[in-house]
Amino acid sequence: MKQKKFKAIVLGAGYRGRAYADYAKAHPSELEIVGVADPDPENARSIAAPRYWSDWRECLAEHPEADIVMITMPDALHYEPALLALDAGYHLLLEKPISPTPEQCKEVIAKALEKKRLVVIGHILRYTQYFAHIKAILDSGEIGEVVSIAHQESAGFFKVAHSYCRGNWANSKKSSPIILAKCSHDFDLFSWWIGKPCTKVTSFGSIKLFRPENKPAGAPDRCVDCPAGIEHDCIWSAIKMYVKYDNLKYLFPDRSREAMMKLVSETEYGKCVYCCDNDVPDHQTVNMEFEGGATVSHVMAGFTERNVRTTRISCTRGEIIGNGKTLHICRFDGNDVETGVPLVLRVSNPSRHGGGDFNLVAAMLRMLRRDDPQEMAAVTTQTLESHLIAFAAEESRLNGGKVINLR
Repeated sequence: MKQKKFKAIVLGAGYRGRAYADYAKAHPSELEIVGVADPDPENARSIAAPRYWSDWRECLAEHPEADIVMITMPDALHYEPALLALDAGYHLLLEKPISPTPEQCKEVIAKALEKKRLVVIGHILRYTQYFAHIKAILDSGEIGEVVSIAHQESAGFFKVAHSYCRGNWANSKKSSPIILAKCSHDFDLFSWWIGKPCTKVTSFGSIKLFRPENKPAGAPDRCVDCPAGIEHDCIWSAIKMYVKYDNLKYLFPDRSREAMMKLVSETEYGKCVYCCDNDVPDHQTVNMEFEGGATVSHVMAGFTERNVRTTRISCTRGEIIGNGKTLHICRFDGNDVETGVPLVLRVSNPSRHGGGDFNLVAAMLRMLRRDDPQEMAAVTTQTLESHLIAFAAEESRLNGGKVINLR
C-alpha cells in the first residue's frame, strides 16, 4: 500500500530550517515543503517551495494546507508560532528550545496534549546510530543498571566563538542560556538513557576568556580593522574563521569569499570576541541526580580543539566508554555484548549530526503514519524533561551552585 506523503511549512530558513527541509529533497515521496516564511528573501528561497511569506504570522493566518509546521526561527520566536500552529491543528517539528522560559515551555506542551498533536523537538542526537546504540545496550539489561555517567561536551573553540560569543546565542536575554541552547541535547540523552526523571541539579560556570579586559592593547572592535601584527596572532580572528578556513561556512547559504568578507565587515560575526554582547558562560559544569540514585556529571567545555562528545557510563554489570565515534563496551562477566544498532538507524544518510537530522524527520513521519495517540502524547511530554534540567542548572549557576530540587 502506498504510504501517505506529508506536507510541511518551514518558519525560518536558516541553517536548521534548511537541514530539515533537505529531507523533502532526498525523499520527495514522503515529504513536501509547501511554504517557507522568512524575512530575508534570499534565505527563504534557499528552500524550494511553491509559496513564500516574509512574515510567519501572515503564513499561519492563511492556514496553508499542511500536516507539519517546522519552527526553526530564533529561540525567542518559538513560543507564539508554536501555540498558533497547534491551535490551527498542525503537528510541530520545533527546533530546541521550546521557549527560553519554563512557563512558556510547559504551556506549549500542555497545548499540544490538549489538541492531541505531536511535538518533536530538534534533539537530533537520539536519532544517530552512535547514541541510539548506547540506548539499545542499556535497555537490553546486558550490562545492568546505570550507576553513573561522566560526560563531556567539547564544544570546539571555533564554535563557541561563533555561536556563543559573536552569534545568535551569545546573550541569554536575547536568546537562551547556553546550558539550554547547547546542552539540552545532552540532558535529553541522559533522561532517555536512564529512563527516569531527574530529581536534583547543581551547576557552576562563568565567562573565563571572552571579556573586555582581555582584549589586546591596540585591537579595534572589528577584525577587518585590526593591525596585521595583532590579527596574525589572534586565534579568534573572524577573517581566519570565516574567510580563510572552512569550518563554519556550512552554516551559511552563500559561502563565497565575497559573502564571507561582507559577513565579517558588516555583521556581528566580524566583531572582536572581547567586545561582543555576550553574557553566557564559555564553560559550565552540571551535576544531576536521577530517581533511583543514578548520578550524572556533565561538563560543557568551550576551549577544545574539536566539537565532540565523550562519555563513560558505569553500570552494575559493565561499562560503556565512547569517544564520539566508537564505543568500547565491557561486560564484567567477560561475555560479548550482543545488542546492536536499531534497524531503522543502520542505513546511513548524508545529513549532518551523524545522520540525525534526517533520522529525526523520518522518525516523526513514522509516528504520524502510526497515528497512535499514546505514543504521540508520550513523545511530546518527554521533550520537556531536558528543558527543565537546563532551567534548573542555570538557576543553580546564578545562585552559586545551589541545589535545585526538580520534583
